[in-house]
Amino acid sequence: MELDELKSAWTQYDKKLTENLKLNEELIRKMNLNHSKKEMQKPLFSELLNLTTMFICVVYFTASSIRFINEPKFCIPGFIIVALCLVIVVFSVIKTNRILNIDYYGTSLIELQKDISNLKKLILILRKYEFYSILIFLIVIFPISFKSILNIDIYQNIKLYAIEVIMASCISFPLTIWINKYLYDKKIENVEKLLDDLNRFEKEE
Repeated sequence: MELDELKSAWTQYDKKLTENLKLNEELIRKMNLNHSKKEMQKPLFSELLNLTTMFICVVYFTASSIRFINEPKFCIPGFIIVALCLVIVVFSVIKTNRILNIDYYGTSLIELQKDISNLKKLILILRKYEFYSILIFLIVIFPISFKSILNIDIYQNIKLYAIEVIMASCISFPLTIWINKYLYDKKIENVEKLLDDLNRFEKEE
């Protein structure tokens, strides 16, 4: 084989190798981004479920509060629940919108990492208010619930009222912590790790 033919063959081989490397790099990038997007589906589903639940609560407790509008000891807790639910709805809409607006494929890796970091900060900020609202919610939900569902004035049995609040707290707080840990924190950590791995790979390239 003459020198020119050898150079030509080597050039073609080098070109194919470069194309294959670029293709592999693109496939790895797409795979990591697909995994990242998939990890955020559970937090998104959780927020959509939360929105549905809060909407049902708003409708039900608004109707119940109006039903007992002439009995402040029942309707006031009901309207407080409605207000809390509306706040949670706003929080869920904000988080849902932020998750849906993450552009996994049309933005740079650095910008994507910033978006995930900002989402994490937002969730942590809103979580504090959500966590504080749980106890208030549990305190006010039983008077209107017992009255509207069972036609029972729970104020006449303070011991039962206290037991209900304590039992509900023992379930609600651990459940909320678990949900936050495994449906939000863990998923976001997984996404951050995937993006960090991709970032290191691209730098090595």
